[in-house]
Amino acid sequence: MMLGNCSPIHCRCVQASIGLACVTISIAAGAGICFAIGQEFSTVHNILPFMLLGIGVDDMFVIVNTIDQVPDNLDYKTRFIRGIMHAGPSITITSLTNALAFFFGGFTSLPVLNSFCFFACVQVCCLYVTVLTLFSASLVWDLKRMDAHKGDCCGLCKCKEDSACFCCGHLLSPKLQKFSGIYKAPKTDRPENPYLDDNLVTGFKD
Repeated sequence: MMLGNCSPIHCRCVQASIGLACVTISIAAGAGICFAIGQEFSTVHNILPFMLLGIGVDDMFVIVNTIDQVPDNLDYKTRFIRGIMHAGPSITITSLTNALAFFFGGFTSLPVLNSFCFFACVQVCCLYVTVLTLFSASLVWDLKRMDAHKGDCCGLCKCKEDSACFCCGHLLSPKLQKFSGIYKAPKTDRPENPYLDDNLVTGFKD
């Protein structure tokens, strides 16, 4: 729900699942690298999956939100390029800062803290790579699906945009409602003023 909206086209359940898979791959890859070079594991390391989940979701949200701000009248390739041009430097600086902080923290004399910081540094770097490769590549496919107005789950979601399952489209912004074809312009008709005399108005015009 954080990556998408309450809509069969914009819910992005599959994309969110791919994002969680990227976090899992990063955890496994980072742990494998650390074990290969002789780092030890302790109970303190059990909080690393939750930390990486927070960092990964933040990076994914920044990418998706930036792309969603690009006008919908552009094709999906142009939207992705413009979005990643703005989101790329942001997640790069964040990941680099986190990795360097843990890297310098690994010079501590405490063995457990040293191992924890080294694990975190390697896994943050792995997460950065998976987000920019696996997640971003799958996001292009997802944008292509949305551009074709197909439902989520590889087009298997056949619900209508204004169905009751998705709150009749009331949770969508006017921009997304126009994209989905369910936008209804608000009524701007003002109530008639019983004190307004047509003859008086005509007299003023004359």
